[in-house]
Amino acid sequence: AYPAKAMQLVLFDEAMQHLMKINRTIQQKRGSAMLVGVGGSGKQSLARLAAFTSAHYAFQITITKTYNDNALFEDLKALCIRAGVKGESVTFIFTDAEIKSEGFLEYMNSLLATGEVVGLFAKDEKDAMCGDVRNDFVKDNPNLEENLLNMYNYLMDRLRDN
Repeated sequence: AYPAKAMQLVLFDEAMQHLMKINRTIQQKRGSAMLVGVGGSGKQSLARLAAFTSAHYAFQITITKTYNDNALFEDLKALCIRAGVKGESVTFIFTDAEIKSEGFLEYMNSLLATGEVVGLFAKDEKDAMCGDVRNDFVKDNPNLEENLLNMYNYLMDRLRDN
């Protein structure tokens, strides 16, 4: 995800231990972690390295002067499509420096607690996403009725798992 960002790292025993803990956490279904520590201690680098070694897509928003709720929603939509519809594992790195408004924290809390952000997708977008996962739904759930509610629940479970 970041081919231009080569990392020159010196890994010591504690860093390796933290890396393994982060790896174990993000490889679990619905795994998320909050890394807390002194600035410059390598939290982001270890998170990126863990994402790489876990074969996850690593994503971090890029704050600009004009970055607002709508831009965050667009980024979250892209991540939700990647994780839910495509079934890819995603590592979303979000730092305190990227909190431009209190709303950002509310959206992150909602995403972590329920797996979705209210109002992120319009009904027609949700329906299209359900259509995109239909084949996987039928393959993974042969005994479930093929309706929009069941496919949406399947999509949300897949999103939360990745």
